[in-house]
Amino acid sequence: MASRPRPAPCALVLGGSGFVGGHVCAAFLARGWEVHAWSRRARAPRGATAHTVDLVRAGPGRLADELAALAPQVVVNAAGAVWGAGEEEMAEANEGAVLRFMTAVTALGTRAPRFVQLGTVHEHAATTVYGRTKAAATACVTAAGGTVLRLPNLLGPGTPEGSFLGGVAARLARAARTGEAVTVTTLARRERREFLDVRDAADAVLASTAPPAAARVGGRSLDLGTGRPVDVRELLDALIRLSGVPARVEERLPEPGRTPPGGLSGVERGPSHEIAGELLGWRAVRGPEESLRGLWEAVAGTSSGARAGDQRRASDRLVGG
Repeated sequence: MASRPRPAPCALVLGGSGFVGGHVCAAFLARGWEVHAWSRRARAPRGATAHTVDLVRAGPGRLADELAALAPQVVVNAAGAVWGAGEEEMAEANEGAVLRFMTAVTALGTRAPRFVQLGTVHEHAATTVYGRTKAAATACVTAAGGTVLRLPNLLGPGTPEGSFLGGVAARLARAARTGEAVTVTTLARRERREFLDVRDAADAVLASTAPPAAARVGGRSLDLGTGRPVDVRELLDALIRLSGVPARVEERLPEPGRTPPGGLSGVERGPSHEIAGELLGWRAVRGPEESLRGLWEAVAGTSSGARAGDQRRASDRLVGG
């Protein structure tokens, strides 16, 4: 008698319609998982099932009922408010929503799913509302036995226009279609920041849910990264070359006391990413040139071979750290 096929494991991604959440969904789908995505507008990547759930407004009782009905083995929180949101919005989305969700998770007792929270390296300094609210969420998640993966600056396909490089890529793509002139304003101060490809970050999430790594990282917060900071200006110049669009770059001095936009800011860290790599059995495999190429091809609809010569020249001039 033939045995029945085992049902696919189920993953729930909070914020699955967003930049990071979409890539996390794709990583689970590629491994044969059944994937559900919660968002306020019921959108999900192809292959995932979309659900309309507002994490900021839903109470723990409804969240617990929804979780019990779905019965996922893993929940990944890729939702939250980022740069540009107000203080109250950040407090509700980054801290309050996580506290309520963890209340719902713990109410399930032995049926509770494994929980992975996507945090940020800005939690270390916690000098901004963003850093402080994400740090509060991390404390809640780890106390409940969940895992937190702190992310550095992310880059790759779908990088939001609200970030520095994502915004530049969108402007270059429009200029490629319209022929308009492009002027990019950037800080005169040279900054070296760590960028992680969003697809590598999604692979790390998947690694954190698989045995035996899952047992090692329960109740812990880990920093993801490459350990190789790069010059932001070099990334900008490489992106412009990659696009083939003429653009002028103007440098300005930063305003006194003003924190740079989220796409440029970061914190200096030691080799903490090596700890995450050892515990997860994971490492970043995509360099900044591949991340830029993925960003440009996604925003411009460019085939991988159409600008191969430009891509190679841009990659050759890009110097990593």
